[in-house]
Amino acid sequence: MTSAASALWLDDIRPGMRLPLPGFDCSAELVAGYAELLDARHPIHVDPEYAKGTRFGRLIAHGPLVIAKLLAGMGGVFGPALQVMLDVGEWRFYGPVFVGSQVRVECFVLDLSSAKGSSSGAVRMEIRVLGADGALAQRGTASVLVARAPAKPSTH
Repeated sequence: MTSAASALWLDDIRPGMRLPLPGFDCSAELVAGYAELLDARHPIHVDPEYAKGTRFGRLIAHGPLVIAKLLAGMGGVFGPALQVMLDVGEWRFYGPVFVGSQVRVECFVLDLSSAKGSSSGAVRMEIRVLGADGALAQRGTASVLVARAPAKPSTH
């Protein structure tokens, strides 16, 4: 988690802004752990021999695993300004994320909403997941509640 000094507060965010949501290594260990945790052991995800005979020709990650992994990176983007996840919506799957590949992520602020005088506001983002070949694999939106920066203490 980042410190308060390096947090991304609501007043620092603008529509169109690109957020540094990190990519990740879609390792066999990550996929196996997800399969075990959620009892999601379809052979397309965990059996290399089975996967060879599919149209993909190799193991692919669970779509929701990719979503969960990138949403987990939100804390590193907003730091202590992040309060809660509000929603995940409009998610589409366009192509596979292969096990063993490096996942790249693009994240842009779509809009902000905050009541006047409120200590926080909603930030809605578009998130794009790019496969190893750079092709769009997933795209969706997510919203989080982000705090305004705390008032600076008076020096008087």
